[in-house]
Amino acid sequence: MKNLDLSKIFWSKCRAKILERFFLELEAGDGQGFHMRALSRDLDEQINSIKRELDNLSDMGVLKYREELRKKIFFVNTNFLFADELKSIFLKSYNPIDAIRKFFKTQNLLEVIIVNDSIKKKLVEDGKNILDIFLIGEIDKDEFNDFIGTIFYNKKVKYAIISTEDFYNRLKYGDKLIQNILKEKGNLFLKDTLNVKEKF
Repeated sequence: MKNLDLSKIFWSKCRAKILERFFLELEAGDGQGFHMRALSRDLDEQINSIKRELDNLSDMGVLKYREELRKKIFFVNTNFLFADELKSIFLKSYNPIDAIRKFFKTQNLLEVIIVNDSIKKKLVEDGKNILDIFLIGEIDKDEFNDFIGTIFYNKKVKYAIISTEDFYNRLKYGDKLIQNILKEKGNLFLKDTLNVKEKF
């Protein structure tokens, strides 16, 4: 077998982003792969950079491709010698919390944003917590669903969104579910203008 120079795999940020995308999708999804333009859009990289890296990774045997409607669809070559090791590297380094924080910075109509720390392992296990994300206030659900689907590769994320009025009404009547959600171990309060954390 030809010796593989591993230094060539991670030599650029673009390549690392591509590899992360492919190997996380392989773990969480169906491993069907991506075409160049979708990767360019999702990873915010120039199409020429994406093409160059996809060609290099294909030449090394990390990726394979098939043609559909005159488009090359690239996917992980699961027979690649270090496929399992690469997947393990990206699973261990995957942390969606930063992306979640960045997304919610633009959501000014939310009063409370609670993310359970177990969401970091969402790609490999569902977790036993009641919710992954609990929101109080208003948010564009379509935009939120698109975001969640992208960073969690369409894995099911347990979340709830309620209005501020509904939240106070439930507290008033002693809603046990709401109380249990707020007391859950591992809750990260990314925003709390209602001072919910202090009450629980």
